[in-house]
Amino acid sequence: MPLRSSRRNPGRSLVIAVVGAALVAGVVVLLAPSVLDVLGSPGSAIGSLLPWMGVLLVPVAGLAIGTRSWRLAALSVAYAAAWAVAVLPGVLAPAATGTPQLSVVTQNVEATNEDPTATARAIADRHPDVIALEELTADSGAEVQTALAAAYPHHYRVGSVGVWSRSTLSDGEPLTLGLGWARSLRVTVATDVGDVRLYVVHVDSLRLRTEDARPTMLRALAGEVRDDDAERLVVAGDFNGGAADPLMAPIRAELSEGGGLGFTWPAQMPVARIDHVFVRGLATVSTEVLPANGSDHRAVLAQLRAG
Repeated sequence: MPLRSSRRNPGRSLVIAVVGAALVAGVVVLLAPSVLDVLGSPGSAIGSLLPWMGVLLVPVAGLAIGTRSWRLAALSVAYAAAWAVAVLPGVLAPAATGTPQLSVVTQNVEATNEDPTATARAIADRHPDVIALEELTADSGAEVQTALAAAYPHHYRVGSVGVWSRSTLSDGEPLTLGLGWARSLRVTVATDVGDVRLYVVHVDSLRLRTEDARPTMLRALAGEVRDDDAERLVVAGDFNGGAADPLMAPIRAELSEGGGLGFTWPAQMPVARIDHVFVRGLATVSTEVLPANGSDHRAVLAQLRAG
């Protein structure tokens, strides 16, 4: 009977070492996503797709079985636990109890939307109290205004962002958020729960190859929210980032968001939640991602009550 060689298979050892290192890095990212900040825009992209890191468990488990490596098996279990800790609390966050008193929808209408009227009507059919829209053009803004005017007589718009409300709006002002022009706004909405300060924002797109304006805008927005003394505050819009994007951390430290794993972009096959409704001084009863309606984003509907 031939003796079994005591020498290890170098190919197997290399696979185990590389995959093991990747799993360790994944555990670090899942448990401390702030480390992604050193990568700049690519780190924001990875953070925004963080829930999908769970998919890696399938091939890794197969490798652990195929190589009969207890190290990969143990690291796979650690990776699964880290993913659960990082992702599940946001998905399974308990909703506030009680009857909703205020409903807010946010949607990026898409500048090239061929039928913005249909998009606006699809949102209005849900009968929210407040509609926040982003990426409006001169033409689409006029069409949306015509479509919503009867049911939402109170309107305030700044450039490519706007808000339509069933109740009175006041103290509207544009926000540049560190840019040379305004693509965000702040306004006070009179509601059944009292005055609510509403921010409608369209954060700059995430670009992997060049430094973009996202860091500037998100830092400025976090500062505005931190300094705002409003008792009740809602920040809604297209943030072009989500999940564990490290640039979103200062905003998440100031505000809360309803649970759920509903993705909003791209509309036909969403892979990321980049549209959000954050609140302070209010409780989120439910958050729903609405069906596609002609835009490249899906809308988010948040049902709120006094907190």
